[in-house]
Amino acid sequence: MLSAVTFIHWPEEIDYLEPCLKTLAFADELIIVNHNAPENVVKLAKKFGRVVDTNSADFAEHHNLGQREAKGDWLLFVDSDERVSKKLAKEIVEIDGKYDSYQLNRVNYFLGKEVKFGDRIPDCVTRLFKKSRLKNWTGEIHESSNVDGKMGRLDGALYHLTHRSIFLMTEKTINFSEHEANLRFMANHPPVIGWRLVRVFLTEFYNRIIKMQGWRQGTEGWIDGIFQAFSLFIAYARLWELQRPESLPDTYQKIDEKILAGQV
Repeated sequence: MLSAVTFIHWPEEIDYLEPCLKTLAFADELIIVNHNAPENVVKLAKKFGRVVDTNSADFAEHHNLGQREAKGDWLLFVDSDERVSKKLAKEIVEIDGKYDSYQLNRVNYFLGKEVKFGDRIPDCVTRLFKKSRLKNWTGEIHESSNVDGKMGRLDGALYHLTHRSIFLMTEKTINFSEHEANLRFMANHPPVIGWRLVRVFLTEFYNRIIKMQGWRQGTEGWIDGIFQAFSLFIAYARLWELQRPESLPDTYQKIDEKILAGQV
């Protein structure tokens, strides 16, 4: 028995959740882990499978919850902006159990264009498991699996339709940068000073555009490289904000008090 598990992390996923659910119709069971989605999104999800609610923002916990709820001997994890190709679905149905987990061949689309250069080539993601061999998932944001046994690989494409608009990219950066900053802050990251902000931006830009040859992807590649560098800069800028001895709201309150008192 195969259980497919997918997730609703963001409200805007109503725009592309249904095609994902349709490509998982071949599974014997479909579980949708819901994190504070609007009612219309939940209503749509319930047409295709069983919705399980969580208040946790931890991505690994979303996966662990799906694993606990699943009844199948095999588990397939797919994000809502991913689609299982017909070829991959056939391969999954026909697996002989020779391996305990499988890597899938993820094909990424960025701003409407298939990615053929950069850090997303090749992109092999481990998403199919014997339930008895999958221990758990870890990582609050960038989750990863802990699994025992031998790993195989399937050829069929898992399509990843990501970065659908500049607006959604910016919104995602705002959400993720907060988590990234908090994780670094709790890990006692060294104080953020001016030169570090410049260094992280330029290093990420160089890695994306030059080292990983993102420039060969065309205009979309340049947008990606610059935007990824910007996203890392925002995470460090928010870390600087957290490291301030006094919060910015408190600072501005004191400035207001001085203005009202005529001290400035």
